[in-house]
Amino acid sequence: MRRSAALWIALAAAGYAGAKQDAGGGQGLTRMVRLNVAAEGAHGKAAPALEQGDVQVLDAGKAQKIVLFRSNATRQRKPDAPLAPGEVTNLEAGMPSQVTVILFDLLNTRLEAQGYMRGQLLAALKKVEGADSVYLYVLTLSGLVPIQPLPEPGEDAPPHAAVPWTSQAQPKLDAAMQSVSRLGPRSDNVLPWDRFNGTYTALQTMMMRLSGVSGRKNLVWITRGVPLEYGQRHPESGMPVDYEPILRQLSAALDESGVAVYPVESFGPMRETSGSMMEEVQTLEEMAGLTGGATYEGGDVSSALRDALAASRSSYVVGYYPPPENWDGKLHKIRLKCSIKGVKLQGKTQYVAYPLEASGGAAEATTMRAAVRSPFDDSEIGLQGLAAPDAKDPAKTQIRLRIRTQDLMLLEGGGRYHGEIALTYVTYGAGGQVLPSRPVPVTIDLSAAQEQAAMKSGILTGGDIAFGADVRKVRVIVFDNYSDAVGSVTLPLGGRKAGG
Repeated sequence: MRRSAALWIALAAAGYAGAKQDAGGGQGLTRMVRLNVAAEGAHGKAAPALEQGDVQVLDAGKAQKIVLFRSNATRQRKPDAPLAPGEVTNLEAGMPSQVTVILFDLLNTRLEAQGYMRGQLLAALKKVEGADSVYLYVLTLSGLVPIQPLPEPGEDAPPHAAVPWTSQAQPKLDAAMQSVSRLGPRSDNVLPWDRFNGTYTALQTMMMRLSGVSGRKNLVWITRGVPLEYGQRHPESGMPVDYEPILRQLSAALDESGVAVYPVESFGPMRETSGSMMEEVQTLEEMAGLTGGATYEGGDVSSALRDALAASRSSYVVGYYPPPENWDGKLHKIRLKCSIKGVKLQGKTQYVAYPLEASGGAAEATTMRAAVRSPFDDSEIGLQGLAAPDAKDPAKTQIRLRIRTQDLMLLEGGGRYHGEIALTYVTYGAGGQVLPSRPVPVTIDLSAAQEQAAMKSGILTGGDIAFGADVRKVRVIVFDNYSDAVGSVTLPLGGRKAGG
């Protein structure tokens, strides 16, 4: 495939790194800290709609300048222009603005507690409202077992079911648990390294699948935690393994992907108090703190699921640029405050400030990979798109894209407005083949008059591309380098001849 050089608004290609030079107001090299913030009103009621001035962020006790403030409520944002025939948008009604995945972790739950946790889970599922946005997996030594799986990348989300799947989950859950009991070893007898490696792989998989979903993503993780015993050695190298920094890095990646972790301690009715168990509990609490979730004792799945779903209904993306000296590899504390009486804010309480040189373009690469694999389009950046046969060359397809300018971060300087984005095309073949193009970095440079016009009608771009004969859909992904925001829209390809 190739990208046309002609853009509806002239944009000049330029390279860039993952860190931003002077993006924090001339203070030097820094990058944004993004917070997924949930708001709750007084006495557990819904919070009123918040404005940027209602929220304050304290980093190590010092107030920070908020440069990004966006509601996750898709319904508050509309396309910039009426849809033309055949045009689609990622702001359509019904597109998921939040997703919650429940991970029933049998790999890290003792056999004697599994039956109790099964009952807690089934009871919680019966109370769920809006089951279409809730999914369920079981984690075993063999990997993830889907009970109610996320749609596959490029696959349309299933229509609204008359009978929620949560009311019929018991047979599938019981079958999965019986299969684990027959074929797999007791979790108590699995080597610590195998438990850790299996858990890490499963959480990474969930992160990649959820990253491309717009809005707040929740992972309700029913588990006793991963092993952290000191002195453990890698089974092949024999070298000592320190699990804690690995889990911190995973937590940071989950947070960057917008996934809040809600661990539910699966100790059964009696909470253990041994030293190793308490270390695992502390690790779960740290993961919740680093991602903006919360931990729950006593197998309280109902409260975790209720709180996760409530957080999704009133949540915001908040961003600020810490000073360059903050990126010292240490743990930094964050506190959120709201000026509206009675409103409580929940977000991550700490972050690991990995040095800038260690990150490079990691945020863009991770976000792009997630957007390619995601079962849903991401509406953090609003997009309208159209794919139509090229009138002059039927073997090619015209891609036309309108980017919602209000969802991009444009920095003002010298009377002009600057931004940096990257465009990627992903094709989905009839046989399930997925092929992404290389991201094309693009610089936005607008006069004040152009910026005002773009705020009303969006930024228009496109290209003439030849696709293979088996390509049925193309997903266009837009990544904002200044805010790490992403948007994607999947365009059906029809009425065209085979291209090469």
